[in-house]
Amino acid sequence: MDCTEYAEAKRKAAKKISADIRERWNNRIMTRGLHLMGEAGAVQYLADYGRGIGTAKVISFALCAESEGYPEMAFGFWKRAFELETGEKPIALNTPNNSTADFAPAKQSASAPKIETANTPIVAELPPHLQPGRIVTMQPVDAPSDRSYYIENPEYWGQPKRDGNRVVVIATPDKVYYQSRSTNLRQQPSVEIDRTLIDTAAKIGTFVLDGELYYKSCTGSEHRTGAQAATVNIESGFPTIQPSAIYAIFKSLFFKGNDLTTAAESERIAAGVEVGEKLANLSPAFEVLPTFRSAAEKLVLANQQESENREGEVWVLHKCRYVGGKDVKQYPIVRTKYCLELDLFIVGLTNTKVAGRPFSAVKVAQEIDGKLVPVGTVGTGFSGEEMQEIARLYEANPKSVKIKVRSQGLTESGKLWHARFLEFC
Repeated sequence: MDCTEYAEAKRKAAKKISADIRERWNNRIMTRGLHLMGEAGAVQYLADYGRGIGTAKVISFALCAESEGYPEMAFGFWKRAFELETGEKPIALNTPNNSTADFAPAKQSASAPKIETANTPIVAELPPHLQPGRIVTMQPVDAPSDRSYYIENPEYWGQPKRDGNRVVVIATPDKVYYQSRSTNLRQQPSVEIDRTLIDTAAKIGTFVLDGELYYKSCTGSEHRTGAQAATVNIESGFPTIQPSAIYAIFKSLFFKGNDLTTAAESERIAAGVEVGEKLANLSPAFEVLPTFRSAAEKLVLANQQESENREGEVWVLHKCRYVGGKDVKQYPIVRTKYCLELDLFIVGLTNTKVAGRPFSAVKVAQEIDGKLVPVGTVGTGFSGEEMQEIARLYEANPKSVKIKVRSQGLTESGKLWHARFLEFC
């Protein structure tokens, strides 16, 4: 079955489009103007709101787009639904002019053969430990020493910490794979990023990058998800300005046919700069994270991060070999923070008069010696969907919902200072 037959079969079996799909269409897609972007609008919606989305819901969005008269956007949703259900990557034989556009499974090149079994590599050029879904990233641990130690130690180099999500990019001339820190494959963050990576891989060959994906709002604020940045745009009065997905590059793990996990960290960073500069010259969606080497440079980094209220810095031994996971013996990569990250229990929701919002802020408490000690409220960092989910979970299980919160510190009375929601625990 190709994607055309797949879509036709799903249309015949379709039920009435649910109210929640219509609500999302109106409040997210229409408000942001995504329906006017064609297939790219579907890609953007799925990148911003589609984490963990099921096939049935994607099909509903495709049907909704068709019913509203936007077949190009429906095309994007049908392709994603087909891929989720069959595991095949569809391509369009012709640009869709209506809801019956032709689809077919994507051709597989020698450089990116279709996966057949769990033991068959996806990308022929790559060794087993660098296959998509198998890459274990080096994870920074909390620094055992003061920040000054890493500034003064010439063995450690510094990089700024970004407020995003760790993403490994495996780019081939045919396809790009995006892997999370937990080794799950995820949706492309934007059409622009995907096309730039493919075009670059077609010129220089397959490469693997390690970096951080974050989203910028129209105000310049950085966010972990596109949904959070979109909320800022809407609240700022610019709902049709789309969040900018930015991929900040730490280093490269594979380049010019070489497995760089056997090299020193300095070589991985240098390769990341070389690839990153090519990408950044083609698109503003790429950022090459600067590396600070001398004590004077590292002091500038620390002062800059603190003055901008950044999360902190990452320090890495520039001669270290690649060690996946967390190493608390040699400390090859550590992080120093200006902010606290706490896992807290929700103990209440404050009222709001804003239409569509289930609450104004969440009351949180820290578990100390088996008791919940209130530490204040958190009123920022949520997307609209996350707020609805918090309200639903709290109503179902009061005082058992746990969230991760970032705070710029604690007040003298032990309360959170400028805290924001990060994610569910």
